[in-house]
Amino acid sequence: MSIATSEMRRPRRGRLYIVVGAVLAVLAFAAAAIIASLPSLQTSATGTRVVVAKHDIKARTIIQDSDLDLVSFSQVPPQAYFAVKDVAGKGARVDIPTASAITSNLVAPSGDLLTSSDVAYLPIPEGWVAVTVPTGELVGVGGYVLVGDRISVLATINTSAFGKNPGTSAVRTVFRDVYVIRVGPAGTPSTSGSGTATGAVTSSLTLLMTGCDSEYLFWLLNNATLKYELESYKDYGAVPNVADQSCPSVKAAGGVGPAQVDKKWQFTSS
Repeated sequence: MSIATSEMRRPRRGRLYIVVGAVLAVLAFAAAAIIASLPSLQTSATGTRVVVAKHDIKARTIIQDSDLDLVSFSQVPPQAYFAVKDVAGKGARVDIPTASAITSNLVAPSGDLLTSSDVAYLPIPEGWVAVTVPTGELVGVGGYVLVGDRISVLATINTSAFGKNPGTSAVRTVFRDVYVIRVGPAGTPSTSGSGTATGAVTSSLTLLMTGCDSEYLFWLLNNATLKYELESYKDYGAVPNVADQSCPSVKAAGGVGPAQVDKKWQFTSS
């Protein structure tokens, strides 16, 4: 009797082991699926961390680790970076505001921040115009003025141009913080007395101005001697992106002559 009972229990015990094994296998599979889904659950709950500007980054500056931070975004911006090391060492093509995501279209290798082929059109805001002025080594800071830089414009003129007799030479800073949006073709790099190469001398600078200021600039080009100063990037103002209320449209330009130029900069005053 005991032998028969033992033989009946063996198949039941085997089936129990099979059932328990199957349950454990299902539980193991479910646990593996849950663990595998944790990253996606975390991403959907907290967002994906992308590289952003820790503070305002000026155009044409080399971006450092200290300029960057990682912030979670629920929707990842196109062309975003996910590691600070991928951005550090690059140059800013444009001004990048605080907390803005750094994307590949905003930065470039530090040695090639912006070339004339980077965009299909000039970045001219509403109400502004692009004007081109001649430059050279002695006029344009040895060729060191590049796209994205800001320059000041100095004018030297004899006051006889304003009817003053006898005339004397006068110098005025006529424009400040003028945004350079293009540079002309580069010639042979200039060299110092020791033969060391300095800047690549270009033939022209294309500047962003209001239509009203452009009239003053062209009057000065025709009647004065102009030279440019390269400003420190720490002194750069914001890149214009809206119309200037003092000259909101190109139609606001009404023409200038000696009287308007002298009134604006007081060349004939002592």
